Amino acid sequence: MANIQVHYYRFHKEKSVEAIPPSVIPYYDLTLVLEGALEYRVNNRPVQVAEGSVLLMPPGTKRERIGKTGHTTYVSYNFRTEEPLSLPLVLEDAVLEEIRMIVYACNALEHSYNEYAHAALEDMTSSILNVLRSYATRRQYSPLTEKILAYVHEKYRQPMTLKSIAGAMAYSVAHCDQVFKKDIGVSIVRYLIDYRISKVKEFLIENVISLQEIAERTGFGEGNYLSRQFRQRTGLSPLRFRKQFNR
Repeated sequence: MANIQVHYYRFHKEKSVEAIPPSVIPYYDLTLVLEGALEYRVNNRPVQVAEGSVLLMPPGTKRERIGKTGHTTYVSYNFRTEEPLSLPLVLEDAVLEEIRMIVYACNALEHSYNEYAHAALEDMTSSILNVLRSYATRRQYSPLTEKILAYVHEKYRQPMTLKSIAGAMAYSVAHCDQVFKKDIGVSIVRYLIDYRISKVKEFLIENVISLQEIAERTGFGEGNYLSRQFRQRTGLSPLRFRKQFNR
């Protein structure tokens, strides 16, 4: 997402948590709890934020934090954006490994006050929000769809068919495709190809290895087949796409 303006960021690693008196916040308050737990009153209602969970309070929220003792590690972002964020107040178990990596990268920039560091911090905040939106959406999926997504993301480099995916799930081809399409909106095969194309784009932007090597590393196997699929979905040849990012 774009147009993130971060006004405050801090990585807290503390033996006690300071209380915050009641106030109405004029910005988004994003808090990620890495260790321990936090306790708030949000619009006069008690809210517990357990370890691994995320709290996102929108502008206009009446916020109060309860002070406590005991080791707690959490991260705070205060930011504004013109784009409305349709996320729950609390997302449980949402501090995923990729979010932790982004947070640690933000922490490395905490004491860098130049404009480039601040722009990077805003980009990383945007990335965290994108991961959280994806996570919130996935939590609405059926367990079978979750399992298929995890399988595709892990094994997309390998040759696979709808039949082999369904076999790994121990369900019929028809059932797998029906459940997946209901949740995701596209067939498993279409999703697999689109996911592979997203990985192809990453390699093309890096501009390090040949198209044939990219095809082998992304499960397409053969450069010409990759080129056809890429052109069908983007309207560009891989070479044209690569040149856009490497002039």
